[in-house]
Amino acid sequence: MKKILAISIFCLAAFSAGAQTMYDAINYADNNYYGTARSAALGNAVTAVGGDLGTIGINPAGAAVAGFSQFTLTPGLSISSTQSSYAPIAYGAVSGTTPESQTRFIMPNFGFIMNMDTGRKYGIKNFTFGMTLNTTNVFNERMSVGGTNNDTSMMGELAYFATGIPGSQIASGNSYYDTDYSWRDILAFQSGLISNYGEGDGDYIGSTEVIFDDGSIGLGGPIRQSFFRQRTGSKSDAVINLAFNVDDKLYFGGNVGIISLTFKESINRAESAVNQNDFALILDDMETAWLNGRERYSLETDGTGIYGKFGLIWLPVEGLRLGAAVKTPTLLNISERWLWDAVCNFEGFNSNLYETPVGDYTYQLVTPFNFNLGAAYTLGSQAMLSVDWERTDFRSMRFREADRSFGYGSFSEDNEYIRQNAGVTNNFRVGAEYKVTPAFALRAGYSYKNYAEKKANVQDLTHTASLGFGYSSPGSFFLDAAVRYTQCPDNWYYPYDDYLDVRSPEVCVSNNLMDVILTLGWRF
Repeated sequence: MKKILAISIFCLAAFSAGAQTMYDAINYADNNYYGTARSAALGNAVTAVGGDLGTIGINPAGAAVAGFSQFTLTPGLSISSTQSSYAPIAYGAVSGTTPESQTRFIMPNFGFIMNMDTGRKYGIKNFTFGMTLNTTNVFNERMSVGGTNNDTSMMGELAYFATGIPGSQIASGNSYYDTDYSWRDILAFQSGLISNYGEGDGDYIGSTEVIFDDGSIGLGGPIRQSFFRQRTGSKSDAVINLAFNVDDKLYFGGNVGIISLTFKESINRAESAVNQNDFALILDDMETAWLNGRERYSLETDGTGIYGKFGLIWLPVEGLRLGAAVKTPTLLNISERWLWDAVCNFEGFNSNLYETPVGDYTYQLVTPFNFNLGAAYTLGSQAMLSVDWERTDFRSMRFREADRSFGYGSFSEDNEYIRQNAGVTNNFRVGAEYKVTPAFALRAGYSYKNYAEKKANVQDLTHTASLGFGYSSPGSFFLDAAVRYTQCPDNWYYPYDDYLDVRSPEVCVSNNLMDVILTLGWRF
């Protein structure tokens, strides 16, 4: 899946308010359920299963199936591994591939349900009240890659797009959102990544570039480029649940969910000379050579929102369960803070690190409505097979100002882009459980989901496979464990925009996740 944006992913262009994109919205709104080790081992194909705290976030009716109270605690590890390739010219030959990994501690589930018997033989025989915290997404990625470029550079691109801006203005260190320059221009100039040349006040040259005898500007020689990105954070749903059991045939329930979102991203772009003599400069009456320069971007995002979810499970015949659930759209209140810094180092010359002021912006995101359907079939008390289908229409996402008096107007272009380019995701899940003994069970699951973009194709599927087991003691204690492997689709990024007839570099990132989850539980 190629994400071709007006501003490259590595640049992000978050120098002014309103720089949110469809890809940000998908990143914050999408769900990748975790839950307990049992639900994860079953591939989260649990819409019609129930009986487990991990199922409550998918179908609220599942809380009433178990018929007993329980408490669970689920710690785990998320292990990310990436393979990133670098091509100095987009669509050209790959010149370097770099592996990276990152391990994070996670808490996919924590909570309890209280089961209360009504004493009736018919009608509502029991109901449950519960509170759980279930993780619905984990952001875990670390990538780095680089190689040699003979044609273009990040600093050359910065100089090209700064052309025409009076040097006296960006030298002042002030940025105004109603002008043709931004903090990126100021950052590049103040750090020495670009500088003025010639008699024009608005002519710039990158520190990787030289002026040839014919007056043209280009790279003085080959340069080494490196690109780094790290993502961390998570999205969790704190759920208050109420569910009912009617005649052991129909279960229904509802959730009030409070979403908590944290997301951090750090991006670094660096360039250095292969041969320093190719970049000789005169600084303070002293001949020196350009060594290296880098630009770094840091983003922190926090979000909260509230939603409702309603579901039911029906047992029409012996052994068969049918389930369904719907979730309302969520109004996420999102706060972002970002910072850029850059430095260009010269031999024999002390360069200063330049930082922009911390930017901050608060806005709202309306996440999409979704529903899920499921069926499960049990063979006595020994085996079970379940299947799920979940559908989410990302075309209905909308940005809006935090100040509701502004409505959607300032995001009209972003929202129109979402309407035309976002897609519908279909998540198909299957799970199986086999009890080797009454106390020991084996489980397996699989799911696949398409990416939430209209132009996505079959190569853009996310595949997840899982295995696990469960042990139930004669007393109240039970233990479940699961290992889950997720293969994400390849993503292509463009570290900076094209500015010459030659295409700028292309980076391909393949990210895979392995989750190891352990649930400790007690029935009472």
